This record gives sequence, structure tokens and C-alpha cells, in this order.
Amino acid sequence: MKILFVSEYFYPRLAGGELSLWTLCNDLVSRGHKISVITSKMETTKEHEFINQIEIYRPFSSGNSIMKRIWFLIKLYPYLKTFLGDKEIDVIYNLGYVPTISTTFIASKYNIPVVTSIQSLLGKMWFKLANPFLASVNYFMEMFIIRFGKHDVVQYPSEYTKRMAAPYTKSDAVVIHNPINVDVMKEMKSFTDTKKTRQSIGIKEDELFLLFVGLLVRVKNVTGLINALIKLKKKFKLVLVGEGPERGKIERLIKELDLDGKVILLGQKPHNETLSIINSCDVLILPSKSETFSNIVLEGLALGRPVISTKVGAVPKMKSENLYLIDNLEEINSILEKNIEPEKDDRVLKEYSMDKIMGEFEKLFEGVVEGMRGAKNK
Repeated sequence: MKILFVSEYFYPRLAGGELSLWTLCNDLVSRGHKISVITSKMETTKEHEFINQIEIYRPFSSGNSIMKRIWFLIKLYPYLKTFLGDKEIDVIYNLGYVPTISTTFIASKYNIPVVTSIQSLLGKMWFKLANPFLASVNYFMEMFIIRFGKHDVVQYPSEYTKRMAAPYTKSDAVVIHNPINVDVMKEMKSFTDTKKTRQSIGIKEDELFLLFVGLLVRVKNVTGLINALIKLKKKFKLVLVGEGPERGKIERLIKELDLDGKVILLGQKPHNETLSIINSCDVLILPSKSETFSNIVLEGLALGRPVISTKVGAVPKMKSENLYLIDNLEEINSILEKNIEPEKDDRVLKEYSMDKIMGEFEKLFEGVVEGMRGAKNK
């Protein structure tokens, strides 16, 4: 099949949905499919290149502001119109939200089926995370795009997300979890020099290495995590891997609480380096107020690390002896005081393996293509 992926962001930015998209593209290439990607241009990227046999087009940039993102989707429509007029594409996989209206509307004109992936859905949670105006804009944007996008199928990473979106769309829906590359995880566990990694970060032998990985945004609740950990009696260092608009607020909180040297911000790291850091930590913590799936929790469990997480999204459905679920952040300290140790539990490697999940994606794409061909022949 010839599959076009459309996403506001793609490689080298690998976070959340973009990471799953990168994994999906690479595996489909290995299965013999021709993969093209249209995404936004970043400072260090080329407008057109091949990476791992994936053909990537980056015609123009997007941005963090609402106006820049709207301008991206406006320019995307005529670009896709020309692109699809010149290329033979069997199916489009669209990573919501920003490209969705332009992508699905132009695809419908060319009778190309579209699978829209909804990896993030905050819904009414927006009103607890942002000022009323911004919350309203984001809430209604999510609902509008889910409702009026001309999707043939909407793919969700969890039943939780599917239930949230169900009242707003009549499109066919399918749940396919995000995958784990089992071979990569096994290699990481075998070859990571955990002692060297810990020393490079500045973790002492008698310190508990606590780790957060993710965007530094309000919904991740990193400030809440820091405020909770100041009551921990054990010697620890909290390491934050990621970037985002909350960084300044976090840095100010660290100074206010006199936690310089105790909370370390490493910034964004390449995926393999991030996996090495996860594999070297004592406990991975997800303090989020809302999630749909959480690739980070899945990767932590796949690497055999203890994970403490709030009961968000699909996380409670993940089965592992190393997963500790909490209702509030105050419970973290009591868990950490118990000297938790990693248990051998490979269930997530089997349940979320690449072969299993990618086979489901392949069947999905084949199904929508056959459905479109059938409709044309009637």
C-alpha cells in the first residue's frame, strides 16, 4: 500500500503521538509499504528528505500559538490538493488535531479514505487547566474537529479515549494501542551502563533516582509532584526530561523551595538516550491530571522499572507488578518509603508488542482501502 501520514509534528520531535507515528512508519516500511509523511518544518530540518526509506515533506512551519497553528492548517489545504493530484495514495493516516479539517476535506474530494488518530483528548479537563477563554477555545476545537472531520475511521489508543469522544462523532471507531518495540527494549536492558548513566546525571549511590519524562505542560502536574516530594524523608534526586511552557514556573518553584541540585532539568533528549535514562532510574513517576494512553508508563514497565502513576486514561488497564496506581500525589511518599524493588514481569511486552499491534494497523488500513474500492464499484 501507499500510505500518506499527515501530522503537525514528526521526526526528529518524538513525543507522545509523534513517537507512535514514527514507530508505525518504520514498521510499515519493513513490511513493504511505501510511506510518505507531510509535516511541519523546524529549524534543523530539511524541506524534503528520506529517513529509513520514509519520504518526509516539510513545506512550512507551525508553532505554539493558536494563530500559527491555524495558519499551518490553512496553508495545508492547497498544498495537499496539489500533492494528492500528483501522487497515487491508497490511504491517509492523519494525526489529529491541527491537520484534520484540511486533510479529511481534501481527501474526500479525491475519494481517498482517511484514518484519524486521536492520541490526546482533554475535553472538559481544559477548564481546570487554563483560563476560561483558552479552555473554551481548546475544548470546542477538539469537539469541532472530532465531529466535523470527514474521517472514515477514528482510531483511539484506549477505550477511555473512545468513550470520551463517542458523543461527538458518528464515524466508525477502532481501538488500537500504541506499540512497544520489544527488541529495542531488550537491547536497552542488556547494554545500558546504568551506573555510568546515573553518574553522568549526578546521582549519588545513596540517592533515590526519581524520574519524570514528558512535556513540561500544566496537565502533567510537575509542580504538584515537586511539592509532594519535599515531604519525602529519603535522600533523592528528581530528574525531569522534557521541555515545555511550564519550565520557567518549575525553575522558580525549585528556587522558592531551595531544591537546587535536588531537582534536575535535563531538557529534551533523543529517544534512545531517554530510554537509557529510564532504564537507569529507581522509580519513574507520572503525576498527570489527564492522559489518554501514556507511552512513557508503557516504556517504563517494558524496561522493568517501578512506575508510580495517577489513575489516568488507559494506565490502570496496564497489567504489571511494577505499576503502582495512586489517587493523589500525597501517596507517592508512602510508596517510596517502602523501598520498592523491580519485579520480573513481561506482560506488557507481550500485550503491546510491535508484531501484535502493527498487524492490527495493517488490517485497519487494508479494510478502509477495500471499503472505499467497494463503494466506488457500486
